[in-house]
Amino acid sequence: MKQVVRQVKERNKIELQLQNIQYELWRLDDYEYRKLRQNSLDIKDDSNFFRELYFSELLSEDKLNLAELFITLTSLFGDSSDLFDQDRGSFYFPILLVIKKEINTFFYFIRIFDSRGWICYQTSKLFENEADVDKNRIQNEPFEQEFSRQEINNFWSYIYRYLTEYFHSIKLNISVEPFLKRIDSNFILYGYYEHQYFEEGYECEELYRARIQRCCLAVFSPCNKLSLDSGQLLRYWR
Repeated sequence: MKQVVRQVKERNKIELQLQNIQYELWRLDDYEYRKLRQNSLDIKDDSNFFRELYFSELLSEDKLNLAELFITLTSLFGDSSDLFDQDRGSFYFPILLVIKKEINTFFYFIRIFDSRGWICYQTSKLFENEADVDKNRIQNEPFEQEFSRQEINNFWSYIYRYLTEYFHSIKLNISVEPFLKRIDSNFILYGYYEHQYFEEGYECEELYRARIQRCCLAVFSPCNKLSLDSGQLLRYWR
C-alpha cells in the first residue's frame, strides 16, 4: 500500500476541513484502485442516512442532474474510470481518502459512481497488508476511532454540498464540448448540447433508441466540427 500511496502523492489533491478533521482526496487510476482493493474492507452503508439524502436531493432546486454532476467530477478528478457497469452505469471515480486526526492518520478509499440513474457513494477502509483483511466479511461496521458512523455521514453530506456548490461556481467559466452518455438498463440519456445540460428518461427502448439517433445526428453533425467515426461515437456515448 505504501508504494501506491507514494505514487498518488505526486498529484494534485483536494483538501477539506470538517469539524477539526482534515481530509485529503487523491484520484486513483485503475491499476492503483485494483491494488488497494485487495487491502480493503467495505464499510456498511447507513441506509437511512442515504435515503434522507436522496429525498432531500429530489426537493432541492440546486440538485445537479447527471450531466452536471459528471462535468463536476471530471473537473475535480479528471476522466472517469472505465470500471463502471457498462449496462447500468456511465462513470466511476475511485478516490484515496486520507483522514488526518490528532490521534493519527488513517487511509480509506471512496467511490462515486452511478447505477441505474442513482448516484452511489461508498466507503472502504485500507489496511497496510492484505493479510490484515478479514476475507470472511463482505462489509464491516465503521471503525469508530478512525472514521465513525457520524463522521462518515457528515463527510458525505459535506461532499454532496461541495459538489453542488462547486458546479454552480464554475458553470459560467468552463468550456464544455458537446457529449452524450447513456444508461441502457433504465433508458436514460444525458449530456451537453447547445449550452444546455440535459438528462432524459424514456419508458420504452424504442423511444430511447430513436432519441439516441436524433441526438447523434445533432451533436455529431459536421456543423459542430465533430466527426461521426465510431471511435468518437463510443467515447461520447460512454
